[in-house]
Amino acid sequence: MKQFARISALVLAMGAALVASTGAQAATVPSTFNVNITLTPKCEIATTSTDLTFAYESFQTGVQGSTGGGFTLKCTTGLIPSSFALEAGLAYTDAATNLAYTIVLPPPLTGTGADQLYAVTGSMIAGQAGTCAASGGCNNSLSANKQRTLTITY
Repeated sequence: MKQFARISALVLAMGAALVASTGAQAATVPSTFNVNITLTPKCEIATTSTDLTFAYESFQTGVQGSTGGGFTLKCTTGLIPSSFALEAGLAYTDAATNLAYTIVLPPPLTGTGADQLYAVTGSMIAGQAGTCAASGGCNNSLSANKQRTLTITY
């Protein structure tokens, strides 16, 4: 009988504990918050600019176009660069060959977040004499003003 009393007391204690634990239910309280993000848009040169090249013959009768020339730009999606510019405008005369040329820059495109290729072109007017004392031809490899600087404003 003692054992029955002990078992009964144990069952009653377990039942009371079970009732006490199921009587208190967890409650949820919703709470909202914002996620604030600040994005600074930008453009960057994705690939180094390629050289613009001319092959000109003294006094040639037609305009000479360039080959090569271009750059790859990556801008934040939706960002449109406001301008492309060269350090001294678009018309130049090479110091070594004394040949005049113009450069044409492309219009800016709306950024896509991916690399975008831009072509830079140029032309030389016909009928220029140029300067060259070598019968085999000359180039402007040592010219003091052959390098151009492209500035991209966004």
